[in-house]
Amino acid sequence: MPAIKKRTAELIYKNELEIATATTEFQYRQFPELETKYGPKGRAKCLQDVRYHLSYLSEAILSSSPLLFKDYIGWAQQMLAARNIPAKDLIVNINCLKEVLAQRLPIENYIVAAKYLNGAFTQLEAHSEEIQTFIPESSPYKRLADNYLRCLLEGNRNKACRLILEAVENNVKVQDIYLQVFQMVQYEIGRLWQLNQISVAQEHYCTAATQMIMSQLYTVIFDTERNGKKLVATCVAGDLHEIGIRMVADFFEMDGWDTYYLGANTPIDSILKTIRDEKADLLLVSATMTYHVRAIADLITAVRADAQLAHIKIMVGGYPFNAAPELWKTVGADACSTNALQALEVANKLIPIAA
Repeated sequence: MPAIKKRTAELIYKNELEIATATTEFQYRQFPELETKYGPKGRAKCLQDVRYHLSYLSEAILSSSPLLFKDYIGWAQQMLAARNIPAKDLIVNINCLKEVLAQRLPIENYIVAAKYLNGAFTQLEAHSEEIQTFIPESSPYKRLADNYLRCLLEGNRNKACRLILEAVENNVKVQDIYLQVFQMVQYEIGRLWQLNQISVAQEHYCTAATQMIMSQLYTVIFDTERNGKKLVATCVAGDLHEIGIRMVADFFEMDGWDTYYLGANTPIDSILKTIRDEKADLLLVSATMTYHVRAIADLITAVRADAQLAHIKIMVGGYPFNAAPELWKTVGADACSTNALQALEVANKLIPIAA
């Protein structure tokens, strides 16, 4: 990575709050009607939004991936539109941010940041496509997924659980439940929140309920002959979204791997110790948000620096790696996957069963 990009990302990251505060103040001076229109809560929300912009911007620059920031801006545009905030307001906000960065960054660093911000303007000027449902008509388990989602949104966790257990009793494969029901429904819940159709509380309830229901299937998941391969699966420190990586780890269990699932928000030292203690063959780590990519890169650097772990393969996954398909190479991983089934296929090629 060119040193200028690294330095630019570090400056933005280090001065995030100061830059965000200055941007908010600048925007409210330029447009005093915002105070009347949105009130104190609006000002606080504006500050929060600019901090998000800066988090994503610094990570995109650090990863040399304009796609990451453009994808984030597209997501933000759709999310705000669902809350009756037009794209032009976001454009104004980004312009104010650009002005503040011009004043506070050295010229060579500002030029780097400006290129990424200009890419965001291109994104905002493009037509924003409607966010399609993640439960398509073509899905063989659409009815089950729809019913499951409805039960969760109604707050009926027990009924949702019965639907899944009855499906398994009727010979629906657990792998299909994971991919065609749990995964699709989780994506759909995220879409509904983005469109302002459900609350954060509902989103959290649905995720917690699905995790509980997944645990009811463990008698099936762990009843598989072992193949001698070992996996450590984790989220990095700061990442509290664990359901995706847990689903992937369960797929490996069903294939006969011994899995050591560390869950969310795991410090690097703890991850390294577990890999050593368990003599793992593969480290699987996920990022939910773009601002977690930095922590994954730091983890991979630490693994590569440990002579005892020279043999281990590292696979990454999660939303940022889907948005920027080459990002896994930038962070130093051996492979990347977009879903649990693909992760398993790739891992079995990386680490064949010993003869």
